[in-house]
Amino acid sequence: MASKVLLAILLLAAATPASLAAIDVAQMLADKPQYATFLRLLKETKVADDVSRLKSASVLVVPEKAVKPLLAVPAAKQRTILQHHVLIKYFDPIQLGEMKTNVAKLQTMLSNTDKDMGTIDYSKDKDGQMYLRSPGADSVAKLVKVVAARPFTVSIMEISAPLLCPKLLGPGAAGAAAGRPKGKGKGKGKIKTMSAEDGAAAAAPTA
Repeated sequence: MASKVLLAILLLAAATPASLAAIDVAQMLADKPQYATFLRLLKETKVADDVSRLKSASVLVVPEKAVKPLLAVPAAKQRTILQHHVLIKYFDPIQLGEMKTNVAKLQTMLSNTDKDMGTIDYSKDKDGQMYLRSPGADSVAKLVKVVAARPFTVSIMEISAPLLCPKLLGPGAAGAAAGRPKGKGKGKGKIKTMSAEDGAAAAAPTA
């Protein structure tokens, strides 16, 4: 029932003029201090500007409590790693959950220049928990919740840890990945599904 309500909200918001506006991730995250560091990195690396030129996108953000490994990434690699956190299509938990298979490769902004490293592995457990993994990584990040969305144009979703691809980091940068949990672990339960009230707030057009 909750999924049907959320889908109705998404369809309604998609019909609004805001769905045709440029994607402004900075504005969508401006009032969310729990993602302040990740937003700062998006701005400094100009990835936020790159996202604004996409027709659709899904941005995977990391909260303050888990962002430390990203700060350890060498400056020369940060832009690439941030691009690895941007999917070039719109996804939300409903779309992901309704995939025909429980595993898939999702294309990131890097797919135009590197087909192998330009994807993220998606998987879903029997209990509904969704995971994302970088190519060659020995750990996964949980998909936690939807932070904000402009349905079918842009979604911003929180993940439990940065997606640090070993091949993108390169030799000598492995230390940036230290401290990440290996494997899926017990975790804290399933992805949080938005209620009708939350969905309306996330889908509200930005000014």
